Amino acid sequence: MGKKLLVEFPGRNYSVDKPLLYYAGRVFEQKNYEILRLDYNSKLMGDKNDIEGLIEEAKPYVKSALDKIDFSAYEDIVFISKSMGTTLAGYYEEYYKIRVRHLFLTPVQSALKYMKRGKCIVVAGKEDKFLDSRRLKIYCVEQDVALEQFEGVGHSLEDNEDINKTFAILMVMVKLYKGFSN
Repeated sequence: MGKKLLVEFPGRNYSVDKPLLYYAGRVFEQKNYEILRLDYNSKLMGDKNDIEGLIEEAKPYVKSALDKIDFSAYEDIVFISKSMGTTLAGYYEEYYKIRVRHLFLTPVQSALKYMKRGKCIVVAGKEDKFLDSRRLKIYCVEQDVALEQFEGVGHSLEDNEDINKTFAILMVMVKLYKGFSN
């Protein structure tokens, strides 16, 4: 069996230590994936409300980390990305001209062009303020992209009033990770 790699691309205020990415890493570790957990948030100095500006600011840090990887050594490469990380993940797949399977978690607008049939799953809350849920659904239907949307939650995929709902979403996500990790 060949080598496998998971690369985690965090969001603006969502590190790899937060539940969606932390448990993704745990599941993939158990399936013998090597894990690269990117950390660029601590280096970003721009306006935290300017997602596109932060994406551009993060690119050199991401490139520096990814330049160290011999992608040809892996039989399976998975990028799991959250929020602004969704654009970075899609951008660097194209930049390095590699074949990647994606899990796009709560994507931002600029990530849409990277979501392509058969190679990704998109997960979002129906109350997400960064990308209208109807627009996302229409795009995914048009592109034949798998989409999982959760009712009553936004960009964090958490319910601020019902912790049980948040845990239920996390359990669905862990099952998704298990199915996606071969």
